[in-house]
Amino acid sequence: GFGITIDELESVLIDGASFDGSVMYGPQRSKENEMIAIPDPSTFQILPWRPQKLSVGRIMCNIVDGNGNPSNLDSRQILKNTLKKLKEEKMDFYVGPEIEYFYLKDSKSMETIDQETYFDQTTHFNPSLDKQDLGSELNRETVIGLEKMGIPVQKFQHEVSPGQHEIGLRYSDALTMADSIVTFKILAKEMAMKENILASFMPKPFSNYEGNGMHSHLSLFKNGKNLFVDQKSDSGISKEAKFFTAGLLKHVDEFMIITNQWINSYKRIATQNEAPSYKCWSNESTLGTLIRIPSRRKDSTDSSRIEFRVPDPACNPYLSFAMMISSGLEGIKNKYELEPQIKSSIKNFSDKEMKDLDKKRLPFNLGEAIQIAEKSSLLKNTIGKDAFEVYIEGKKKEWQEYSEYITDFEIGSSINL
Repeated sequence: GFGITIDELESVLIDGASFDGSVMYGPQRSKENEMIAIPDPSTFQILPWRPQKLSVGRIMCNIVDGNGNPSNLDSRQILKNTLKKLKEEKMDFYVGPEIEYFYLKDSKSMETIDQETYFDQTTHFNPSLDKQDLGSELNRETVIGLEKMGIPVQKFQHEVSPGQHEIGLRYSDALTMADSIVTFKILAKEMAMKENILASFMPKPFSNYEGNGMHSHLSLFKNGKNLFVDQKSDSGISKEAKFFTAGLLKHVDEFMIITNQWINSYKRIATQNEAPSYKCWSNESTLGTLIRIPSRRKDSTDSSRIEFRVPDPACNPYLSFAMMISSGLEGIKNKYELEPQIKSSIKNFSDKEMKDLDKKRLPFNLGEAIQIAEKSSLLKNTIGKDAFEVYIEGKKKEWQEYSEYITDFEIGSSINL
């Protein structure tokens, strides 16, 4: 992002603001390439963490080239293109994410600011901090800030691990929610920095604690009605919901490079804990399942949804939502059959059952995810050829750098060989 003064606002709203578009290539950045940011006035909000007397606002932009053509590398535009296809079918896609993150004293010590666990309301005093119950206070201030910006919060609580918190945003259309997620992460970090605390959305910062996920509750509406509802079915979900779920299960390997884009993302996936590790689903929150389809509440006619559990909060939400939509629609279009659910915890599986389940294992590391993504026509068609090539090359470079890096684990296990 970049800033402008109030005197420039009118002209920028009309003509946009030019910038060096080579930054959109990420690690593939080379020569300068002028692009233009066109503000979307509907996204204007005052930033609650900045002074209110001389206030600062934020406004999301769409990126175009010098001729006014939408940029092929603008992830927000990629999602808008995907949503346009939905609109042609008179459909709308809604998302309600549960975003997890850690509060840490700093990035060097990696010390969490509390020792609480799931749903804790009682705080044990941390003598290394000046304030007691700082995590809850930061979480509360973040929620207040979100609501000031028109981003409604459904619930918030302490999560399973020490220093880990979760804020669930109330469901909204995909584009609004993607904007909200980007804003939320900045807001949470800024609120924490005021107390010299680091808010981290790193997927798996600790080997002995749960990682950070972004469980996303998905629903598809048509003509204003939830397409996933079927009052007559025992499960409360429609055949379209089953097709959509089957589409996610079938294609998730192809776009994990999007929803789980960092090397560290796969430390969360590889660990046998609450994170999903297998392409399977259940009505319950069983260990390792990719998708949960919650039972429909009897007092609700439109609560049917799919909980997609693989994304982490370090993902690009625009590209992630675009891939969820495309995969689900492939399932509906081709009427993919949904396999039977897993009805018991994976912890209780026999050796034979685990051997069969291992065939449904999700990609184990970024290198494996890159190899699968390279062959995906669905990924390429959804995000476009240009973005596809830039994204893949950037991730290959990242994986190569990591592959050449000598870790403390290797030194500790091999130094005396």
